[in-house]
Amino acid sequence: MVIDVYMARRKSRRTSRRSTAKSLNLAGLAESALIANAVTTGFFNCGLRDFVVSPDGGKGIAGQNVITARELLAGITGGSFGTSTTATFTYGGMTTTSTTGSPFGQTVKANLSANGGAMVAQLVLIPAGFKVFNKLTRKPRSTLNKALKMSGLPMKV
Repeated sequence: MVIDVYMARRKSRRTSRRSTAKSLNLAGLAESALIANAVTTGFFNCGLRDFVVSPDGGKGIAGQNVITARELLAGITGGSFGTSTTATFTYGGMTTTSTTGSPFGQTVKANLSANGGAMVAQLVLIPAGFKVFNKLTRKPRSTLNKALKMSGLPMKV
């Protein structure tokens, strides 16, 4: 096999395309937040804000069968999910075990039976509503997006 040293080199690299800065779509963010709120309400019986930021672990949220992110993380890392508590008391040689609340699976099942229909309806209606909203407001949004792009803000409406 003879290698010709005067042959043209093969172009091994593609020229990289110029990338544009990613922008934050506010309508998409709002749609995602509403869908996440519907899911946390359906499964955990509390809204997205209370699920994420509840400082007292869901104890101050009205209603029962409430599961917060703090309790969920505690259950994943080996602790109790916070939905049921077992206490053992010893008094005068007698030992009594008391369990309050429901196990995690039963709590989620109860939440889905109470909030599942509304959750499914929201999961269907929210994307459909945003699709209609986006079609109806296409012109004014494009004008606003051009102004936002000229101002240098990395966001869209």
